[in-house]
Amino acid sequence: MSPLWIEHSAWLTRHEVLLASQGRPGNAAVKRQRGAIDNNADTAVMRLQQLLADAPRGPLKLDALQLILGGAWVRYAVVPWQEGLLKDRDWNNYAGLVFGRQFATSAESWRISVAPASYGKPRLAAAVDQGFYQTLAELARSQKLRLSGLMPVLTSAINRHHAKLKGRDFGFLLLEGEHATCAFRRESAWRGVVTLPNPMRDEAEPYALAALVRDAAMLAGQELPEQLYIASSEVRMFSGEVADFDVQWLGGIHTRFANRSDWEQGEVRR
Repeated sequence: MSPLWIEHSAWLTRHEVLLASQGRPGNAAVKRQRGAIDNNADTAVMRLQQLLADAPRGPLKLDALQLILGGAWVRYAVVPWQEGLLKDRDWNNYAGLVFGRQFATSAESWRISVAPASYGKPRLAAAVDQGFYQTLAELARSQKLRLSGLMPVLTSAINRHHAKLKGRDFGFLLLEGEHATCAFRRESAWRGVVTLPNPMRDEAEPYALAALVRDAAMLAGQELPEQLYIASSEVRMFSGEVADFDVQWLGGIHTRFANRSDWEQGEVRR
């Protein structure tokens, strides 16, 4: 059966745009494309536009685009609980103040999303440049694609592996090619999040991994977690143990970007 529509998923890393296109309904083969970028928003949008131009399209004009933004394009913060904030807009405005203090700059030009949490609990928030978001949304409209979602890669990874995250206290480490984001959870709530340069490239290394989490915990003002969950589609996990943590390797950040090997052999458009 020929696909009736196409679901496109694009992941914007620091130096590449990855595009995966899959026909629906059914479980058709995924078409994968890669394009090089130079950590510049204009180049990222241009490269994504080029990849979409060569992507398959469905006959019903119901195609959708999901965007995942890597650590180069997103900032994270944990927003403390604040009594009296009843609406999402209230939390977003409050989060803007938190981001402004944390990054020592105005957050007026950022598009902020705050994840829901139980009453009395801090909330995990992410911020993206508003102009960059609007340009991506306009690109989807110009390509006649429904924008089905735009999410930070940390959110994508946590959502994908949510059922595997056990216990009240743990660390969640997201390893990208050049960034490592570590979020700390204590008493069933997010308490801190830090993004640092990732010193590991092809494969995680026990000593470097332990040092990375120690640095992140110190900067976030958190205790070292006994349980550490790791997600990555770019760095392979080592075979072994880390002395300071009980490590559980979760896998990739998204179903269509699960394995680095799926992309390594493809041509990179420049």
